[in-house]
Amino acid sequence: MHPLGNPGTIVGAATLHPSNDLSYTLELSEHPIPAYSTVEFYYQITLEDGTTQTTLPENFLYADNRFDWQTQQFVPFAAFWYEGEAAFGQEVLSAAQAGMHKLQGYLPAPDPPTTSIYVYASAAEWQTALRLSGQSGAWVAGHASPELGTVVVSIAPGPTQSHEIDRQIPHEVAHVMLYEWLSEGYDRLPQWLREGLPSMAELSPNPDYAQLLAQAYAGENLLPMSSLCDSFPLEASNFLLAYAQATDFTWFLYEHYGSSGLENLVRAYAGGLSCEAGTQAALGKSLNELERDWRAQAFGENQFLAASQDLMPWLVLLGVVLLGPLILLIRRKTRD
Repeated sequence: MHPLGNPGTIVGAATLHPSNDLSYTLELSEHPIPAYSTVEFYYQITLEDGTTQTTLPENFLYADNRFDWQTQQFVPFAAFWYEGEAAFGQEVLSAAQAGMHKLQGYLPAPDPPTTSIYVYASAAEWQTALRLSGQSGAWVAGHASPELGTVVVSIAPGPTQSHEIDRQIPHEVAHVMLYEWLSEGYDRLPQWLREGLPSMAELSPNPDYAQLLAQAYAGENLLPMSSLCDSFPLEASNFLLAYAQATDFTWFLYEHYGSSGLENLVRAYAGGLSCEAGTQAALGKSLNELERDWRAQAFGENQFLAASQDLMPWLVLLGVVLLGPLILLIRRKTRD
């Protein structure tokens, strides 16, 4: 058997029961399967005379059957949830549509293919589903599997549901849209841009980001943008700060370079340019220069002082290099 779209095939011995039924039990701890993926399987049977017969391939959806899922559709989206009334599912679908159109206001991303949105009522139940499929997401409430056309989030029905729906659903849908647009180029995007762009699609941005950024700047704890190219930190505080910086920095780029600049940047990265080379090619500035511009706008930082701090190690080295000859010259003049 193998999940469609995943390399490799899982092979194991099946059990033949007295009823002539065949069964095979897969240990997910050894062979995790992505949640909500389609799994293809077949049996190869060796007969008593040594010949083999192979059954035709069949497939099934590896879904979470612990719950009685309700469902609604609004093409290209299908919502699945198990707590809340029909209005809850409709709200999820409306947010998906609105987020799709919002992202398309910034970038020429196409409508996604049919996308299934699964809404868990608690983070614990959602985390269990992730762990069983060999995935993790300790500090986030949503996850997209763009290659599967699947979004999984945890949102409890209640007073905060509308805000969480408007924040999480568009964000995760945007991941699917970017993957559909860029294909394998999606994985080449720097992590800060891969998360910053979906944040632009959110209908209700995270209200904690502004305070996180202000506190980090005041404490001189902002993360260098270059450190957010490959991945985000695993610690909870820095993980959320990374999201906040990625969001604010991406908005800054859009405000200064517009949709065309943002599209050029996405295409440069999707085409294979490095994190540093992409901004230089698309926007004419290095990532460090853009970061200084962002800090100047967001926090009123003096760009000359910031640049001087970056150059300080080199200035010290230059001083040491020049100091030696100067001392020798002074000694010679003293002797004369």
